[in-house]
Amino acid sequence: MCAAPSNLSPASEEYEALVRERAEKLREANPDTEKTAIPVDLVTCSGSGLDPHISPAAAEYQVARIAKANDMAEDEVREIVKKCTEVKFLGVFGEETVNVLKVNLMLDGIL
Repeated sequence: MCAAPSNLSPASEEYEALVRERAEKLREANPDTEKTAIPVDLVTCSGSGLDPHISPAAAEYQVARIAKANDMAEDEVREIVKKCTEVKFLGVFGEETVNVLKVNLMLDGIL
């Protein structure tokens, strides 16, 4: 959802409007998730704007849409996401993340 990172303060009205706009686009693209909270990393950007990882919650939020677009069962997509989930370093440091590039390559049958 993020085309580029910004230097806007998270407390600014402009940033709030940007996040709201991104959330509306996500709701349109994922109508089955109308009552589900949107994971924050889907409407904000990393500092570089190029982070190839998302949270497991962000991946789960998109499972139905991805399954439909790829003519797959949702459980098949979840299995791919699970295989592409990277755990905390040494089981303690950082957060679990999903490697989006790897997910896409697996969906396309390249990996």
